[in-house]
This record gives sequence, C-alpha cells and structure tokens, in this order.
Amino acid sequence: METTQAKELISDIFQNRFRRDHYQLFLRNLLNDIELRDKHYLGNLIPPAFKEQVSQYWRIGKYVDPDGHEMDLLVVELTTLSKLDHARSMLRSFAVNRLKTFNKECSLIAFYSREDNGADWRFSYVKIEHQAFKDDNGKVKIKDEFTPARRCSYLVGEHENGYTAARQLLPLLERDFANPRMAEIEAAFSIEKVTDEFFEQYKSLYLKLSVHLEGQPLFQHLSGEEHAHHIARFAKKLLGQIVFLYFLQKKGWLGVAKDDRWGAGSRRFMCDRFGIVADEEKNYYRDFLQYLFYEALAKERKNQDDPGYYQRFDCKIPFLNGGLFEADYDWQKETIDLPNTLFHNNEKNKGGDEGTGILDVFDRYNFTIKEDEPLEKEVAVDPEMLGKVFENMLDVTERKSKGAFYTPREIVHYMCQESLIHYLDHVLNTTVAAYDEMGRTQVSLFGNDDRAGQLSLIEESQDSEVPKEDIETLIRKGYLFVDHDKVAFQREERVKKGEQKGTAITHKLPESVRKQAKLIDKKLAAIRACDPAIGSGAFPVGLLHEIVTARLALAEHLEHPQTAYALKRHTIRESLYGVDLDQSAIDIARLRLWLSLIVDEEDYNTIEALPNLDYKIVRGNSLIGFPDNLFRDVKEYEEIEILKQEFYHETDEGKRKELRERITLRLHTFLDTAQKFSQYHDIDFDFELFFSEVWHKQGGFDVVIGNPPYVQIQHFSGQSIQKSWEQQYASTFAKTGDIYCLFYEKGFRLLRKNGVLAFITSNKWMRANYGEKLRKFFLSQTTILQLIDFGDSQVFSEATTYTSILLFTKSKACNVKVKASDLSKAYHSEAPLDQMLLDNAFGEAVFSPSGYMVIASKFLDIKKNIETVGTLLKDWDVSINSGLKTGFNEAFIIDGEKKNELIALDNKNLELIQPILRGRDIKSYSIDFLDRWIINTHNGYQDALPVSIDEYPEVKKYLDQYREELLNRQDQGVSPYNLRSCAYLPEFKKEKIVWLEMSPKPNFALSVGEMYLLNTSYILTGKYLKWILAILNSSVLDFYFAFISTDVRGNTRRYIKQYVEMLPLVAYQADSAKFIETLVDYLPWLEKKGSKLMSSFFEQLIDALVYELYFPEEIKAAGKEILHHFGKLKPIPDTMSDAEKLSIIQSEFDRLYDPNHPVRNNLETLDSVEEVRIIREALKR
Repeated sequence: METTQAKELISDIFQNRFRRDHYQLFLRNLLNDIELRDKHYLGNLIPPAFKEQVSQYWRIGKYVDPDGHEMDLLVVELTTLSKLDHARSMLRSFAVNRLKTFNKECSLIAFYSREDNGADWRFSYVKIEHQAFKDDNGKVKIKDEFTPARRCSYLVGEHENGYTAARQLLPLLERDFANPRMAEIEAAFSIEKVTDEFFEQYKSLYLKLSVHLEGQPLFQHLSGEEHAHHIARFAKKLLGQIVFLYFLQKKGWLGVAKDDRWGAGSRRFMCDRFGIVADEEKNYYRDFLQYLFYEALAKERKNQDDPGYYQRFDCKIPFLNGGLFEADYDWQKETIDLPNTLFHNNEKNKGGDEGTGILDVFDRYNFTIKEDEPLEKEVAVDPEMLGKVFENMLDVTERKSKGAFYTPREIVHYMCQESLIHYLDHVLNTTVAAYDEMGRTQVSLFGNDDRAGQLSLIEESQDSEVPKEDIETLIRKGYLFVDHDKVAFQREERVKKGEQKGTAITHKLPESVRKQAKLIDKKLAAIRACDPAIGSGAFPVGLLHEIVTARLALAEHLEHPQTAYALKRHTIRESLYGVDLDQSAIDIARLRLWLSLIVDEEDYNTIEALPNLDYKIVRGNSLIGFPDNLFRDVKEYEEIEILKQEFYHETDEGKRKELRERITLRLHTFLDTAQKFSQYHDIDFDFELFFSEVWHKQGGFDVVIGNPPYVQIQHFSGQSIQKSWEQQYASTFAKTGDIYCLFYEKGFRLLRKNGVLAFITSNKWMRANYGEKLRKFFLSQTTILQLIDFGDSQVFSEATTYTSILLFTKSKACNVKVKASDLSKAYHSEAPLDQMLLDNAFGEAVFSPSGYMVIASKFLDIKKNIETVGTLLKDWDVSINSGLKTGFNEAFIIDGEKKNELIALDNKNLELIQPILRGRDIKSYSIDFLDRWIINTHNGYQDALPVSIDEYPEVKKYLDQYREELLNRQDQGVSPYNLRSCAYLPEFKKEKIVWLEMSPKPNFALSVGEMYLLNTSYILTGKYLKWILAILNSSVLDFYFAFISTDVRGNTRRYIKQYVEMLPLVAYQADSAKFIETLVDYLPWLEKKGSKLMSSFFEQLIDALVYELYFPEEIKAAGKEILHHFGKLKPIPDTMSDAEKLSIIQSEFDRLYDPNHPVRNNLETLDSVEEVRIIREALKR
C-alpha cells in the first residue's frame, strides 16, 4: 500500500468511532493474508465469569505468519465505558480464556463499549505469558493454571490522535510484498519506541525554551552557575507543568462548562485556548498560562457558589493546591516574555511533521492517565515517563557528576515487591532462631588467606501467621486474582444461601492471606519507606503502586474496603518519604506522586485538593546530618510534627505561607545550632529532624530503597565535605571508594530494627579493594537477604555501568538463607526480573579475602578444590610489577626507523634506546616484537644516577619538539626529559612472564632477554617461570579468575596485580614440570613457524596436564590420565638448529597425535570428567 493511502486508512480507523467493517478492512491490509471468519458469541456463549463486563464478541478470523505462528482476531463489545478504562485485569483474563479455548498464543483485539457506541476504543495486542516454576526435582516447567497475559494497547477513537499508531503501524501497511512476523507485529506495539522519540523531542523543547529564557530580565541579576541553574529549573518546571495539564485535560477537568460536570472538559483545552489567545493578539504565556498556573489552579475560590468556576476563562478549572502551581517569582510584577511561536508554529521538523512548538509536539502524542503495570501497557505517554524525562535532561557531563541513572521499571517493580515481601514476613511472622551448621566453612564468614568462608545456609524455623510463600503470592500475583476471586466469593455466597448446590470456581488468593486480610492490610497501611536519593521518584511511586495493588487484592476480604484513590492518598501521607540534592528532582518526584493521585480520582462532584509534600519529599544532602551525640529536643520535634500535619492539608495560600515560615524557622534554628557545635559544615538537612514523626513512632524506617548516585569520592579530594564523610562514615569510607558505599551505611542507620534496605548500585564493592570495609560492615552489622550480580550486563541504557542489587535487614539473624544470583549472561531489560532469576537458578553467596561472589552451586565445590590444591601466587617467591609509565608515549616510544636515525647521529644514543612491548604484542605463550623502542631516560635506580639529557644532545633535540607536553605531564623525573622513578627497573632485564592488563582470556607469555613494557602490562620475575606460565594460561585458573576479578564490558577482564596474585597455583612438581616446561618451550617456536595444528595440540596438552594437577583423583578414577602415558618427551635446547628443533617437535607430535595413542584418546574425551566438563562449559565465550 502506498504511504499516502496507508496514512488515510490509519486516520480513518483510529481517529473515528469503532466500525467493525472498517476494522476488518484495516486488518486485511495490515496482515495481507487472513483467514476470515465471522463467528458471533453472546448470551450463554459468553463465559459466566465475564458476563458482567462483556456483552458480545466476534471471532472475525485468524492469521498465520510466515513462521507458522497463529494469532486470533477478535472484536469485543463491553457493557459500559468504565470497563474499557478500569477493568484491565478482567479484559486480560477474558483474552487468556478465549486464547486457551481457541488454542492460540496471541491475539489482536478491538475493545469498545456500546455505551458510547465505540467513540473511544482500544486496539490491543495480547500475548500469553507462560510462567515457569521449578518442580521438586529442580526442573523448570510451565504452569498451565492461571496463566497471565501481557496486553499492549493503542487508545484510539474520536477524541484521540492517530500520530503514534501511524508512525508504528505504517511500515507494516506499506509492505504488501510480505506478511508480517509475530515479532514485527509485537514491535509495532512497543512503548519504548514512543517514549524514546518523545524524550528526544522533549529535550529539544527544553533547550529551545532555555535559549528564550537567557535574555529574560528575571534572570539578569544572576551570573555563572547560579544563572544557568535558575534557567534550567524554570524551563524544567514549566515543561513539567504543561505536561501535567496534558494529563489533566485527558481526564476532562480543564475548560468544563459552568453548568457541566467535571470530566466533560475539552481534551484539547490547552490548544483550544491558544487559538483564542492568538485571535485576540495576546501572549499565550503572559495572558493565559500565568493566570492558569498561579491563579486558577493555585488559589481556592471558596466564597463562590461554584468553587470550581473561574470567571476569567468562563469555565471550570479545578483548584489543585500542592505547590506545583505555586509561583517562584512575582508573576504579576515580573515580566517573562515568551513568544507564541514557542508554543505553536508551522515549522516542519526533520521528520516532516508540521509544528515544532511545545503544544505542537505534545498534541501529536497520546497521553494516558493510566500508570503502567507489568502486564498492561498503553502505547502512549504515561506518568512514568516524567521520571525518565528528568534523567534525560541531564547531559552527559552532568549525569556523570551527579551519578544519576534512571532505573528500569522492571527492576523498580522487583525491588519494591521484594522489600514488601520481607517487610510483611517480619511483621506478620514470629521468627524462632535456629542454627543448623551446614559445613564447617560456614563457621568462619571471612575464611582466611587460604580458604574462603561462606554465608550460612540455615534452615528456617518460624511460627507463621502467613507463610512467606503466601505473602509472595499476594504481592506478586494478588492483582491477577481480583476478578476471579470476586466471582468465587459471589458463588460461595449463593451456595450458602441455597441458590445453587456448589461451585467449581474457587479462590486463587491463598487461604492464610484471606484469613489474615485485615492484619495484612493494617501492616501495609503502617509501613514507612524512604528513598534517600529519590531522583525522579521511581521507587516511591513504585512502592505506592505495589502497596495499593496489594491492598486492593485484599479488598474482597475486608469489612470496609477502600477505593484506590483513598489508598493512594493514605500511602502518600503516611508511608512515603524522599530526599535529593537536586531541586528539579524534587519537583518531578512530587509531580509524579500528585499525578498518581489524579489518575484514580473518580469523585467528579468534589475534586479534592492535592496535598502539600514540602516535608515529605525534601531537598537536602542525605549524607551530611547531625552528629550522633547531638542532643535532640523531643518536645520541640513534636511541636514541629503538629505544624507539618496542619501544613500537609492546608489549602489557604496565606495560612500555608505562614505555616511554611514557622516550620522553616524552627528547622533552621536546629540546623544552625548543629553547625555551631559540630565539626560538620553545610548541614542543610537531617533525617531525624525533618522526618521526626518516623523516629517518634517507630525508631526508623521499615524500608529504605533506591538507586544512590555513583560518584567517586576522590572527585571531592581536598574539599571539606570529604572530611565530613570520613568522620561520619568511618565504617565504609575509603578515599578510592564511591559515594554509594556511604549511602549503604546511611541507609542502615535510617532503618528501624529489622528494617529492610534494597539498593541497586555498582557491583564494584564486591571485589574492589575499596569495598573491603563495606563488605565487613555488611557481615558484622546486617543480615544479607539477597544479592543479584548483573556482571557486565547493562542495566542502564544511558551509561556503561556494572550493577548489583542488594537487600539486607538491620539485624543479625542465624536463620536466613541468602538468595544469590548471577545474571551477567542472562539479563534482558524487557523480561520480568523474577522470571530471569528463576530461569537462572539462585546460586550461593561466598566471601573470600578478595571479595564477595555469587557462584552457581555446581561451581562451588570446584572452586574450593582449586583453593585447597593451590597456594596463592602472592606467597610464591616471585615479584609482580607494572610496566613503565612515560606520561607521553608519543615522545618516548619510537619505531625502528627513528631508533636507527638517532643511533646514526650518535652511537652513544644506543645506551638509552631499549626494546619495548605493547600490550597488543603479547599472546598466550608467545610475543610479537614489532620493532618498537623506548627512550629510557630513567630517573635513577639502586646505584645508578638519573640520565642527564645533556649527554645525549640528539635525543634532547628530538624530545624538544614535544617540550610543552613533557613539561605538562605529571609523570616525570628530575627534569621534563626524565621518566618517573622506577625502583624495579633492573627486573626488565631478567627472564620474566609478561601479560596485558585488559584481556578477554589469559594471555601470559615468557620474555627471555631485556625487554620493557608499558604501564598497561605487567611483569613477573622469580623461580619456576615456565611452570607458573603454564598454570596461569590454563582453563582451570581462567575459570577461577572469574570469581576474584571484575569484568569490564564485552567479556574483557582486568588482569591487575591485586587479582593475579590471588590465584591459587599448584605447587612445583619436578616430575610433571619436565613435561610441562618442554611443551612450553615448543609453543613460541611453533608460533613463529606458523604451525597452528601442532601449536593448538600442544597447548591443549598443557591444559590437560594442569587439569590433572588440580583434579588427580577424579581424572584417575575416570581413566583419563595423560601424564602416565606421556613417555619420554624430547627437549629442544637453544644449542639446536631450527631444523633439529622442528624435527624433534614434529616427531613428538606424530607420536602423541596418533589416533591410537592413549594421550590423544584421553585428551579428546577429557570432558567425560565432570569437573572438566563444568569448567569448559563455564568458559564458553
């Protein structure tokens, strides 16, 4: 289909009321080949559980894609319009029911209501999500019972814009020549494409708005960073206010006629008003937006007959309160002149769309007031996007400096659920301590230098009001059961009344949850949670959703259930707190909570004012607070609490201002006093002061959750704040560490006893040196509940980070089994995290001197065996050093041509010029010297004096062309011409093992003569070098290295000294060494000759011999010994000619490679040994 024709078809379908014949035409063009049917179902043909919602439906056909996957095509008429908006779970359940009946996996469904004759309808893609579980034998199976479905929908019809649907469905319509695959159809319903495009346009609007604000008189008195900061905040807030109103107009709350009901307002109010303003030749911002923001929405009109009516616009506008529309400047006196073209114009963007103004861009998108759920997505701009917009507003430099990254919704969802599960498990169930030692290594958590300790794997023994597995069912799946259990309850009542004999429909919510519904609801209502680095509010909003969802799942079993709106209002008031250093983040976080309330406000007779969140979501420095020994005036705190409660609900502008001033004065009196009597400076916030009611009632938070910033502490070197951190966070502070480590200690202090902390942070603390204090802190002060290591899988799309999730409680318990999982190879951003964890079974968390590891259970015994057999390399008689750091390689590293030139000018220069290897020149067992040389103007060592450059005038002349760079470099010696001091310089003249720091696999080689390396490489000198070389290059230690090192992206590892020296090497054995060392001699010679088959075979033989050194009993038992069958292996001394060496190597290869030789047979079947097989599978790259 041609583009113009396709666009017309989409417009005809999606911008009009639902018409079944037009819809069928659209499907024929979208899918090309469909098997048409027209089966009509109504009355008794509709399943009883859905009769209240579904009046009739049609199965209009099916589609089979090129891969043979089938899809049903349905049209469903709903009884009322409210079912279209609010019965989302029911609609998914109906879709699943029909898909199972018709034996299909997915379906395209048009949902409409007969109440408005299809004026607004949904075009949905529904796909069954097969949930896996583990049986008693540990095998993963698929649940047949109560399978959920994911639904992605376009909200379309007379009141909607078809822009998004056109953008995403157009490519499929244009493609007449090929039927679309299921994956392509599913991709057309991707919300990520929509949001990514919207974010880019939003950012462009922000930059354009900022330019217009640059010259405004309001900001002229400011300069530098303050000027930029105020403009940025104003621009962000203005766009946030307009976006908020787009969600508001979606509910029909703006521009309501004087005598009409709330909800009847124009869905294009903002655009309609622009037309009126333009016709009157007025300014949209000055003459409309300012009055809308700071008068109509911000001021109560109590004294009017209709408080909602706003005379200036001759329509009803709701009074919102809350502070979002509280002016930050004197808007009636100050002038901000923003041209109308900033809001609407006729310019074309790069994609050919007309209009680049704020209203133009926003009008092109569908806005949905429904918050995203894991199984329910609307292909539109939803409230959740505001958080992502905020993170996108940070440019690359700002994001790095603030360490702020937007947490994917699936991870927020999982962490919030896990926190609630652990919280409920504690408050509902009385735990009885029961220690059951499961192996002697568990007694010592840290182990010692030779052996690793292990977290205790303890049996749980507790008296349960509600078993933990039932709590998990409520939190994870309770919302799926609401409609089903409502029908089950109704059937039970009818049975009790004798109206029917029995019922086959039974409750899905566990019996213990139903029996204790009142208690569970009470505990959920009482939770107190805080995000100390709230950012855009993802975690508080996530907790709000999970708490309300769980309480709604209990509603059918409560005497007095509440509405979603009432539950949200209560949760925001009683449960949620947050802090952030960035005021714009606070603005967005508050906005998101207000939006969450508006979403579920259904009382159109009286729209309730938004709460004031000034003392719930607070701007401040979480890490700098009052010292522990400071006296706290409890009585004064209680008086502030009373004022805050009054302020929270206050709607009168004057009273609100007065209360804020009184509260602020009292708070700052305490802050000023604390600074006078402590060594800390710049204290602008303290948790126990600002949130004193939490400590007053329960001594701390039940849950601390979040994604604290990732910023290196050394960036604050020399600043007073670093000294304050060092004093306040002695248990976790390290100068080479990261701020998130301090947040762990702060989070711990914020918890009440047995409270739960859930953070997603960098995973560097697990193995890095700076994380040692943090690891000890966790072990000595907390009970770790769960650790998820994402390895180098990228959780945050906007930056390269290496992350982990950690949950712990503020307690020391002996009856908790740690759930640990390694998702380094299994993370997918779109998949539910709990399902990924199930598919990649939980392993075990193990501590060793070098760090904290997540290890699959099958690897644990092998790791322990390697540690038992080996001795740490740091305890061998060897020395490990890094290569030379020149500070400016372009000057000091030269090629052979330049070397010859300098020597030709003065033969004395030969004294300074020595061979050097770069990292890329080093391979496994061999090196390629590529004629590179270093001008070694050393700074003296042992008895040698520093090089005097004046003795080498030609070299000095050469270096002078880089004089400015040499002067500016930090790494220099007594003069700019000298290299930095290096005490171990003579080591480079010895026989040594060399290797590159960054490598995807072991690449260790032997360097025999004088050879230098750069600082991205290392050298090892000492005894038994060939023996050590073979073991370092082996699969055994390659496998082990993964547990003690840190990966960087792309499966690259860092072979730095601190990791390599922690490798356990099997002790030198003379009998075995004579074979291994001879084979090591063969390999570099064969590499030079290019004999790949022989090289590969002998390298495999060395690897097999190392396996035999570490697992001798296992290999002997399997009959796969190699050393025993070797015979006499001929050496190749340096005195031999190349021909003689080749002859010997060839003869040994022919002998051992013979198909009948036991060495070759055992080598090829070595993976029949379980330990070998497991290691090889783990190393598959």
